[in-house]
Amino acid sequence: MEENKPDLLIIYTTKNGRTGGMVEPIQQGIIDGGGTVITRRVDEVQWEEMLAAKGIIVGTPVRFGGVDWEIKRLFDVTAFQDYPGPLDGKVGGAFVGGGRPGGGAELCLLSMLHILLNHGMVIQGHALSTHYGPVMLRDTPQEEIDSICNAWGQHWAALVHRLYRSD
Repeated sequence: MEENKPDLLIIYTTKNGRTGGMVEPIQQGIIDGGGTVITRRVDEVQWEEMLAAKGIIVGTPVRFGGVDWEIKRLFDVTAFQDYPGPLDGKVGGAFVGGGRPGGGAELCLLSMLHILLNHGMVIQGHALSTHYGPVMLRDTPQEEIDSICNAWGQHWAALVHRLYRSD
């Protein structure tokens, strides 16, 4: 597969390293699952990359219980580019880095999934892991996060392969 046409595009931002620390095990899970992946920080991603990818996985830190403003802005801006529909049918997913239980991490994750759903993206839960997507809190052991993130990377790669078998 061409470098500019990955199975999955990971877009993320990180404020204190928790969200950023999730990127590598997710990437590895995608690769372990037979997928190709490109990773971009939110300020580096190009619209063409979003259109070329079969799926977009978004990583955001929790900001006052919600999605980081840079991530939110990216999807607000894309809403004006050929909307509705340019991201319709693509696989979507999210992961979140938060501070502590009760600090809004799950709300943030669900808010990000709502944004992806509004763009028509295909979201699939995971019955055998964290149901909505990986969440790393301040005290979560890195080996647990690595395991969960790797499993989710494989999950997203498998979903892309199921939906795009004919490509």
